[in-house]
Parts: sequence; C-alpha cells; structure tokens
Amino acid sequence: MKTPRLSRIGRLLGLSVAAWLLGMFVVPACFPLPEGLTHPEAFAPGVTYLDREGRPLRRLLADEDLRIDEPAALEEIPRSLIDATLAAEDSRYFSHGGIDFLGLARAVRDAILRREFVSGASTVTQQLVKISSPPRPRNLRTKVIEMFTARKLEMSWDKEAILTAYLNRLPYGNQLTGCRAAARGYFGKPLGDLSLAESAFLAGLPNKPTRFNPYRNFEGARDRQHYILGRLREEEWISEPVFTAAVAETLRLVEAGPVGEFEAPHFIELVQLAEDDGGDVCAETTLDLELQHFVEECIDLQVRALDQQVGGRLSTQAAVVVIENASGDVLALAGSRDFFGSPGGQVNGAWTPRSPGSALKPFTYLLALERGKSGATVLADVPVEYPTPTGAYRPVNYDRRFRGPVTPRRALANSLNVPAVRLLDEIGGPERLHATLVDSLGFTGLDPDPARYGLGLTLGTAEVRLVELTNAYACLARLGAYRPFRLTQQGRAADVTLFDRDACWLIADILSDNLARAESFGLNSPLRLPFRVAAKTGTSTDYRDNWTMGFTPTYTVGVWVGHFGNTPLQDVSGVSGAGPIFHAVMAELHRKVEPTWYARPETLVEAEIDPVIGKRIVEGRLTRAPGHTTREWFRPECLPPAATDDDYDEAGRAKLPPIYAAWARDAGERLAIVATEPVSRVAPRILSPMPGTVAYLDADLPGGGKRFPLKVDGGENARIEWRSETLKVDADPESGRAWLILEPGSHEVRAIDAKSGLVSSSRISVEAL
Repeated sequence: MKTPRLSRIGRLLGLSVAAWLLGMFVVPACFPLPEGLTHPEAFAPGVTYLDREGRPLRRLLADEDLRIDEPAALEEIPRSLIDATLAAEDSRYFSHGGIDFLGLARAVRDAILRREFVSGASTVTQQLVKISSPPRPRNLRTKVIEMFTARKLEMSWDKEAILTAYLNRLPYGNQLTGCRAAARGYFGKPLGDLSLAESAFLAGLPNKPTRFNPYRNFEGARDRQHYILGRLREEEWISEPVFTAAVAETLRLVEAGPVGEFEAPHFIELVQLAEDDGGDVCAETTLDLELQHFVEECIDLQVRALDQQVGGRLSTQAAVVVIENASGDVLALAGSRDFFGSPGGQVNGAWTPRSPGSALKPFTYLLALERGKSGATVLADVPVEYPTPTGAYRPVNYDRRFRGPVTPRRALANSLNVPAVRLLDEIGGPERLHATLVDSLGFTGLDPDPARYGLGLTLGTAEVRLVELTNAYACLARLGAYRPFRLTQQGRAADVTLFDRDACWLIADILSDNLARAESFGLNSPLRLPFRVAAKTGTSTDYRDNWTMGFTPTYTVGVWVGHFGNTPLQDVSGVSGAGPIFHAVMAELHRKVEPTWYARPETLVEAEIDPVIGKRIVEGRLTRAPGHTTREWFRPECLPPAATDDDYDEAGRAKLPPIYAAWARDAGERLAIVATEPVSRVAPRILSPMPGTVAYLDADLPGGGKRFPLKVDGGENARIEWRSETLKVDADPESGRAWLILEPGSHEVRAIDAKSGLVSSSRISVEAL
C-alpha cells in the first residue's frame, strides 16, 4: 500500500516531467521559425543603414557579394574554425537541445554575485535565431522568444545544419558576413587554407565586430584570439605545443577596402558601437548625406592647404560634428579626411580623446556666473603661482603678456588663460568643473580623479571627445537644456535643465561679440560670419590640437584639426586651423535655414561700468568721468556698486589693489591706473625649496649643481630677504632673484618680508652623488 508521502512525490515527479515536456516540446512548437531560416532566399545579412532622407549609407554585405561568397557547406569549413567558434560561443553545443541550462545558471549566478550581467548564456542556436530575425528590442521578452524559437529549431533541424547556417550568417565586421567572406576579406584566402591561428582570430570578431575591428584595434582582436586559443586548450581540443605555435604565428591582414555603399564610415562606426553596447538596431539614422559630403569636402580643402606648410605630405587630419539643437540629431560626422586614402584615416577623430585647449573655458565662466559672478567681476590677469605635488604651476597667456584687470567678457572672448585659472580656483577648483563635464554633460574620456588635471583643466589638460564636446556646446545653444546626442531615429530623450538660462545667454552673448574678441583675433577672423554666431577656439600645447566650437540657436558645429601622430602643427592655432572649416560649415547650414538669435531675457538689465574697477558709472556720483567705460548686461541681484571719487586718485587714475602693483608700474601711466603697493599681513609662502626638498650635488651639472633657486608666492610684489645659518645666499638686488649655494647636510632657510617683518621657513636636505 502506497504511503501519502510516496504519492506526493510521484505527483511532483509527474508534474515536473509534464512541465519539462511542455516547455521543451509543446510550447516551442507554437513559435514560428524566422523567415530568414525557412526561406533562405529572403535572408539579408546585416542591415542597410539609411540617412534621414532614406539614402543608403552602408550595406553590411550587398546582394552581389552574396553571389560572390556562396554559403559554405559544412565540409568546406575547416575543423579549426568550427572548434574555435564553439570554444568562443558555445562549447556544449553538441550536448544541449538549444538551451544551455548550465550556462544560463552560471549567468544568473554571476549576475546575482556581481549585480550585473557579466556573461551571456546564448547558445549558437539562439544566436542563429537572433541574426536571422528582424531587429527586436534587447529585453527579457526577446530573450524568451529566442530561447523557445531556438528549441523549435533544434526540433526541426539537425546540429550540422544549424551550425552551417550559423557560420554562414555571422557578422565579422567591415561588411563581411559569413565565414567565407571573412576568410577572403581579412586574409585573402579560401576557407580551407585558414590556419588555426587565423581561425581563432576570425572566431573572436563576431562577439563585438566594431570594437574588435582589426584595422582599428588589432591588439584587442589579437587578445580575443589568444583567449579563444586558451579556451581550445582548456577543452583539450588542441595540445600545448599546438597552442604555443598558434599564439606565436604572425597574422597578415589584407589591406582594407570598401565593399558596396561606404558613406560616413566613422558615423556608422559609432552607430555600431552603440549596438555593440546593447543598443537596439535601427537602420534609419540622423545623418544628412548631402551635408556630410559638404563637410568632407571642406575638410579635404582645408587640410590640403595646411599640408603645404609641412611639405605637401598627407599628414594633417580633421574631424567635424554637426548637431541639430532642437532634436540632438547628429546631422554630419566626419572622423578623418579620407578613411582609406590618408595616413591614419581609419582613426575616428570625432571619438578619439584629444586635448581641447581653451575650448572648455566657457563652462568655467558659466559656473562662475551661476555662483554670483557678473560681467563686472574684475579678474586679475597678472602672474600667479599655485603649489602642486610636482612643483609650482604658473599659468601664462598664449602671447606671454599680462593685461592687468579684465572683465569676464574681455577674458573669455580673447581666450586669456590666467583669468580663467584664477576664476576656476575661486569657484571651487577642478573638482567642480570636472563634475560638470562628467556627471552633467556626459563626458566619458576623463580620469575619475580631477586632481590629475589640476586648475589647468579649464585650459584643456584633460582629453575629450569631439562629439561629446560638441553636444556640450549644444547644451549652451539650448540655453542650459541638455539632451544626449542622437545617431538614429529611434527614441528621443527629454531635455534636462542643467544650467541657468540667463547665465547661458550671457555666455552666448560674449562668444558672439566680434568686437570683444578683436583684440586677439581681429575683426575679420574666420569666426565672423554674415550672421551672429557664438564661437570659441582651442589650441593645445605646441599647437598639437586645433579646435573651433560654436553655435546658433539652430545648429552646433565642432571642428578638430591636428595630427593623429600628435606632432605639432607649426604655429597653426584653432582660429587658423579649424576656423575656416567651421566658417564654411556654419555658412552652408544657414544657406537654406534663416539664421536667428536669442531674445534677450527680460530679467537682465544693462548698465555702464568702468571695466578697470568693475563698478557702475552713475550720473552725478563722479566729479570727472573715467577714461574708458563699457556697457554690460546684469541680473538685477548682481548689479555692481556705483563708482565714487574714492575709486580714483587726484589725477583721475583708477585705484587698484596691491595684487596689480608690479603690473601697474609698467602700465599704470599709459592706462591711467595706479595700484597700492602691497604690505603683507601674512608671512611669505616659500615655493622653493618646498619643505622636505632633497637636492643632489652632481659634478656633471654646471657649477656642480650647487645653485638652488629661492622663490616665494607673489615674490614679484614682495621685498624678500633670504637667510640661512648654514648656507650662503647669493642675491641679485636688481632682479630680486636669489639662490642658495648648496653644501651637503640638512639646512634651514628663512624668507623675511622686508616691509612687514613677517618670516617663514623651510628645510632642504643636500646629498652628493
């Protein structure tokens, strides 16, 4: 007689078997096979990308190529390629029924432990279903459909047929679909001639064909090949000597070349990169092919002119991004001058991080305006030093000149470096700007530690991507509304307000002020167009990178010019290198679209100011008018105080604080300025030697390396007496410079402010080599 316990167990087993039969046989039978499998003639590998007007940009493999590369029979495919593919994608292929439950359990376990999916569980059969079906959103529902459809396929086809269809449909990148096309396209040989090393190399590409593109990322593709060879060894499908020989084999790729339509290659590359990262496939892109051709022609014309400055070599490169502000659509994106016909042409200059020079300055000024600075804020364009872990940082302007007191309009419009650094220091340092760029504007190429860049971040010490910087300027063009840039017609993100609208208007007003920037760029630079345009240039150290960024209310354009090899451009700046391309593209954009400009916010008021002292000129407050005034826009709460006669001396000269003393000694009479000589209430801060400095005496250096420079912060304004009880001090009274004469040992040195009598000290250790 059966016990109730045995009866329950029997019922559970029966239900389990029924559920298993239902899930493995009944439910899958309800799922139709993809038309690409049931009707092979309907199979169209890959996707045809179209521009916004439906014009073809890129076909992954055109029909005529399918006739050239007939599907390979299983017996034509070398065993090495089959094994390498299975080792990479599905090592238990011949032991499961379309769903790898062990792999699925492993993926779920890893996801739980690491809180993200770090490994997939798609079998070869599931992948065949995916690449043979129309594009679907990548979500759980799609995964379930593919699993049951894969089970249906396993019930209908044998393993050899599934594997053959899979290898003939895999995308290998560079428009090569199917293993026969891949063998021909990358190695110029038939399938049967592939070596084990070549087979493993090809087997690694379909995982992420854009990321592992061997013509752009050979090292990444080779690393993937080594991983697959290691998997073959783990599965004991090859021996150790065979593994070693395959790893050591030199791979020789044939020269890359286009197949069929090949428009906007770097744009399509970014579309595919987004797909590789889990984005949905969408063939309808945002690109305007007609505009793209114009941009490419502009690049070719300008870089050829620049090439003449370096002997006619085709070495200068350029990249351009055009964004429609209202939608965030990328209308044109060219990453180089010629994808196949120029050195480094396959490098995507729109995505490769480069130093932006001064092109980041507007965001420093924007943050300052949001934090209470105004158009009358006086910035000190005089020498300054900042201590850093690697020594003193001394920013200088592009022309090595200092201009004394300057307003934000003059400083930003003329791209002055020193005021920008001082301003960033005042508003919170590099951390605040770094957070804005990374967390708010979506810059992906920056180091997470802002200290790596220091205050020089506002001058371009960080490398950025052109497409991301252009989108940041598009945020300015929308007066503070941020939207991710868009490459395809799929989806549209809502705007997110990041910045104050009035502050953005003021930045746009400054960047479009041709008179304000004339001091540095002249009145007829490439930044001047027949209509109003906000524009900013950037030039990195030694002229290695040239940038011109700018916008109207309708469009934003970003241009980079330089050498992918990072060699200097021989005195070519952003305005002369990238500027002409920017000018031509912006003019073309508004040839058919009427240019407009922003209405002034009603919240802003205009006031006349003395730009030297940053105060309002109010009628009746002064007995004599200052020599030079200007008009500026303000938020009412940021209006500067009125100037009074106390702000000027008896001769009518503007009085300045002590920080300008050294500068005013030279410029004061000429500019009707006088500065109070400083009397420090703080002990001088010694910059050299920093506390704990260790110096070495080296007989190979001039004078044996005994002369060590002495310096304090702000030493050009202070009168410093240097003393040491154990070392001699050599001072030059005329220049104010001083040196320690080193001897081995540990020494103290003191700096005494001759006016205030305040003293500071530091220690230095000297060792002989």
